[in-house]
Amino acid sequence: MARFTVLLLAAVSFMACNQPASKNVKAEQTTVTSSSTSSEVDKSSVSNNQLIVPGKSIGQTALNDNGADVTRRLGRPDAGDAAMGKSMSIWYANHDSTSYETMIFTSRQMGTEDETSRVKQIRITSPWFVTKDSVKVGSSFEQIEDLYQPKKTAWFKKDLKKYEIYQANGIAFEINNEQKCTAIMVFTPDVKPGATYLPFYDNLNIY
Repeated sequence: MARFTVLLLAAVSFMACNQPASKNVKAEQTTVTSSSTSSEVDKSSVSNNQLIVPGKSIGQTALNDNGADVTRRLGRPDAGDAAMGKSMSIWYANHDSTSYETMIFTSRQMGTEDETSRVKQIRITSPWFVTKDSVKVGSSFEQIEDLYQPKKTAWFKKDLKKYEIYQANGIAFEINNEQKCTAIMVFTPDVKPGATYLPFYDNLNIY
């Protein structure tokens, strides 16, 4: 399937499905700005809208959710592509392609009784989302390694910088040269290493 290009909202669009998308974006950007200055997460303040659950969900979007329902909640992506029952969408914070992004890969089983397009993988770059162990974008690899013991499974280059991908059970982390997490992905635990990330990258190198 060809490389998908896409644009739109904010990773925070995961927040409130009962509010207009533009308000969701503004509210989340405020939250991200205020919370990302701290390396520690106050567990008592983490809502389900922020929670990353390996193998299950990020915020309000869960694996195997109906793709059409997710799009209705987050709003229409600026662009997208689909082929052979698979599709990718990206939402950018404040419609700014240099800002935080949410990527969602969906797939449908063609020729089966249920051909509903389902969410299979979710990737975010916003530090607003966090695991119950206080891991988020910006966390150190040392912290991630202590908690998840992930295995290095792939790498890619972007803007001449190298990023390593480390995978654990139902979750993966992109790590830069400074040993900081730059993105987090959630997927079903049965996905094979490497195949997990293929929808997101066209220059992936698998170990």
